[in-house]
Amino acid sequence: MTRNLLLVCLINALALLDAQRIRYERENGRVESRGELLELVLEDASFEWLRVLSALIARLDELAEVDDKDVSGEMRGVIDRLRTLVRFDGNSGFTGPYREIIEAVPNALVAHVQLSRLLSDFGAAGRAG
Repeated sequence: MTRNLLLVCLINALALLDAQRIRYERENGRVESRGELLELVLEDASFEWLRVLSALIARLDELAEVDDKDVSGEMRGVIDRLRTLVRFDGNSGFTGPYREIIEAVPNALVAHVQLSRLLSDFGAAGRAG
């Protein structure tokens, strides 16, 4: 189930990245290459809000690779932080751009709904287990 969550997180992140790239290009002109986009994602202030989500996804991926029950508490913590982000709580720098994109971009909205449902399932499984 963790791999499915990771996949849905990546789909969500890609939809958000594409939408943010388009927003950036409207104000600053075309991004000419993947390398330029990567540089923007890593260093430009207009992509900073996405780094919060990216860091959580990276940590989720790392924890999913560990075959040890001792990481289950940390895994729950990462999932809880993801859930908080997509519920528009806890990070004002993320919430504004995230909400704007999911309200304006159908692919991002679909990815948001899928991720929200899966995170709810994880919350229910955590309470039941």
